[in-house]
Amino acid sequence: MQLAKRPNIQFLSHYCTWTADKAARALVGVFLQVSVPVFGGTMLVVILTSVLVYRCRVNVFIKFNIHPFNVDECEGEDMRFDAFVCCAALDDQVAQTVVRCLEHSDPGGVGYKVCYHARDFLPGCVIMDSIQFAIEHSKRVICLMSNEFVRSEMCMLEFLCAWHLNIDRHKHRLIVIKWPDLDLDDDLDSINESDRDNMRLFLSTYTYIEYGSHGWWQHLLYAMPVKRLASNGEEPEHRELNNQEEQLIINMVDNS
Repeated sequence: MQLAKRPNIQFLSHYCTWTADKAARALVGVFLQVSVPVFGGTMLVVILTSVLVYRCRVNVFIKFNIHPFNVDECEGEDMRFDAFVCCAALDDQVAQTVVRCLEHSDPGGVGYKVCYHARDFLPGCVIMDSIQFAIEHSKRVICLMSNEFVRSEMCMLEFLCAWHLNIDRHKHRLIVIKWPDLDLDDDLDSINESDRDNMRLFLSTYTYIEYGSHGWWQHLLYAMPVKRLASNGEEPEHRELNNQEEQLIINMVDNS
């Protein structure tokens, strides 16, 4: 009687191991074929979405009241004001309206803490010292850039001080609101010619807000600090200009 041959245990062991390795490699291949395109597609969507949100960041701010990609770059600095508003004497009424709209929010909200020279500079102090203190201790400097502003030696001094401080600190804290009828070729003389050259250089190098353009007020609010000094870190709702206030500013500029 012939006995059945015993199976080759070693061969079976190698065969099972080879089969398991082959199956594992196949699973890894399938996983990579699925995961790599999914991961790449997800990263592409994230990048495109980030680029789109960045390009539309002002509209995102207007719609959702959030500052995408923005942080409080003044953290840890000794800041006393959210903004210092600079203007020519003839633009005082316009500036007061802007200051009032920045300082007052909706009921229950908190406005910005604004320094305005005609109201907040202490009498008896040296004007240059007051200007330097306001610029160095304000999160933003807002210049209402009209023809009268450019003609004013003191206004241009405020502008240049704020601009040079930006350059020294590598910050972008100077907000220029350019009047639509600003003419840097008008009234040229040896005294203010260099100031006008500096203004041309700034306007050709940095972004600014064109007064009267669509959404100019929202652009100003977006350029303001993320955190307000008076709010203790809270984010109140922004106050929109009502039609009467916006028309008031438009009329003042047209008549100036």
